[in-house]
Amino acid sequence: MNRSIGIRPRARGAVVGLSLSLALLTGCGGGDGTADGGTASAPAAAAGGAVKGPAYRGPALPGFAARPAWSLPAEGTSAPGVLDLGSTLLLAKDGRGDYASTGGLTEGTLYSSEEAAPLTLEFRDVKTGAVRKALKVRAETVEAVTWHDGAPAVAVTSSTTSASDGLTEARTTTTATLYGADGGQLAMVPSYERGTLLDGYRVEKTDDTLRLTPVDGGPSRTVTCTGTAARCTYDAENGTADASSAHAPLISGGYYPGFLNASDFQSDPEQITLHELATGEQVWSTADAKIPEGVALDDEGHPESESVRVLRIADGKVLVGWKAASSLSSGNWIHALYDLKSGALLTSYEGAAEVLLAPSGDLAARDVVQFEDFPGTSVWRTSDGKRLWEQQDGEHALDPVRFTADGSVLYGVTDDESATDTGIAVDTRTKKVLAKNLPEENIPSVDPATGYGYVGTEAGLFVFAPA
Repeated sequence: MNRSIGIRPRARGAVVGLSLSLALLTGCGGGDGTADGGTASAPAAAAGGAVKGPAYRGPALPGFAARPAWSLPAEGTSAPGVLDLGSTLLLAKDGRGDYASTGGLTEGTLYSSEEAAPLTLEFRDVKTGAVRKALKVRAETVEAVTWHDGAPAVAVTSSTTSASDGLTEARTTTTATLYGADGGQLAMVPSYERGTLLDGYRVEKTDDTLRLTPVDGGPSRTVTCTGTAARCTYDAENGTADASSAHAPLISGGYYPGFLNASDFQSDPEQITLHELATGEQVWSTADAKIPEGVALDDEGHPESESVRVLRIADGKVLVGWKAASSLSSGNWIHALYDLKSGALLTSYEGAAEVLLAPSGDLAARDVVQFEDFPGTSVWRTSDGKRLWEQQDGEHALDPVRFTADGSVLYGVTDDESATDTGIAVDTRTKKVLAKNLPEENIPSVDPATGYGYVGTEAGLFVFAPA
């Protein structure tokens, strides 16, 4: 299984046409109505303001209410697909009035077609299911992007093709129209390519480095990438910029990185710098940072390993992972928390190469490293490294997938004796198992803005309030 490096909460197990093993639970009653731009298949709002749809008959989901706040029926055996836009869930209806399913599509894609087709986009309140806005568009794809300050947004694309004049080849150009969570138009982006928009900036590769250009005007920023044959890259799936041995989120908390000596041909150690997105001013660098205890140093006082990762930037602090020593395997890692204004090292502790962070960033769980044995996870506080618990020999290794918004429950998967991944939910503070034997695809997606969770089954889409 492909694993992210934990820079941002993963969306693995997101709703879209998922199959759920059924165990009787009471739920909402049925009821159909109409929505602006929709058809009679859209459920009506109940007297209390919440949409009423099919009853939920799946297993209880720890961390969430027993009954869904609202639901929508499936189209055939596929649940309506959704994009999470914060406190809004986006759904798409085709020309026949059927909800689009995201089954078989890449993560972050709500709709995809070879030719533009009429769609009605429904911006639904995540708490009630009420349609805040219904927007009629023609689209080839509908994809999740982010706007300034990381605000969720959606890109609706369409293409035009210029015919060949006999010498030049026919050329197809894709344009994206960006909409915010309220359905309001944000910008038009010509020559759009999937995965090249982040926080309202177009990510462009220029002379083996990266350039950030705001699509609504303003100064561009260049991600410094120095060193002989240095090639810094952007991983759109994880939102990270990667150099030779160093990694950092490309845009996070109003900052962007730079990389010095980012090449195997350099004798000076590789370094990460952080710059203000608003001004371009450098505010922090690993070159000036105090190396935490536990990191092995060479004869010149530099870390033996150049592997270093910026894990999180928030509240004026940066959380950094340093590899403890030079080795071919991931080995031990030391996490260090620095104050961006003063540069002071606030705390450090043993960490991990790959981590999953809770939405609030206060908790972290050890994650899988590809191609290496995984002993199981542990959970700790990022503020001081205090371990809440760690798995022991003889336990099924828990691969963490997602925290609930309040961090009280950790969902993950374990390998059973048949080598089949099964879902499990554990109490974050005590390691108590709260649910087991959940098929992996049944792990609920979480809206961090509201704490609501949602799953898709053969019966429909179900949205739950936090417990």
